[in-house]
Amino acid sequence: MQLLSVCVSATLVLVGVLRADSAGKEAQFISNARQLIYEGKRSGEGYFSNDGKLLIFQSEREVGNPFYQIYLLDLETGDIRRVSSGVGKTTCGFLRAGGKKAIFASTHLDPQAMEKQRRELEFRASGKQRRYSWDYDESMDVFATKLDGGPIRRLTDALGYDAEGSFSPDGRQIVFTSLRDAFPLERLSAEDRKRFETDPAYFGEIYLMNADGSDQRRLTQTPGYDGGPLFFS
Repeated sequence: MQLLSVCVSATLVLVGVLRADSAGKEAQFISNARQLIYEGKRSGEGYFSNDGKLLIFQSEREVGNPFYQIYLLDLETGDIRRVSSGVGKTTCGFLRAGGKKAIFASTHLDPQAMEKQRRELEFRASGKQRRYSWDYDESMDVFATKLDGGPIRRLTDALGYDAEGSFSPDGRQIVFTSLRDAFPLERLSAEDRKRFETDPAYFGEIYLMNADGSDQRRLTQTPGYDGGPLFFS
């Protein structure tokens, strides 16, 4: 029993040292860290507006929908409001310079959106857990909306995951990730079909389009995931 006590004490000391070391390393890059979001089961993928007054982020908090929706936090007032539809899955919100327009990816036009929500709620209620993996839903498209309450406008409609979009600094173009060239899956070779089933990200390529959704064109050609694009001025 004494040996066990010594081992436990040593472990606690080691954990304390590791945590302190991690905190010390974090302090080299981040200071005065504080929590901004308190509501919802999960929140993440936040991006500031260029003036630092707004934060767009995704969060699981809608009753009856277990998936992420997109929200806007006013950092001056603390007000939070949803900018996506509330239906289906969403991800990858981004603000246009000037803070008047946002883009995000969503599956709310998927005819199976509500059924997918129901199945996910049932799965979670069962107590089962699945290993984390990014959701490359083939119904995911890029949408845009004005922050003054304007309608949500669809920018992409190709079969296959379209997401991970960001505005150019002048707001005239959008770069995004798409798996559209893997579809229809029937045209893939047997090898690539098997690869898609186990690693769909392999087919992720970078595309560019005008901010109104016109002139969509592929920029990358090398096999393997090329996503998560951003502009740098």
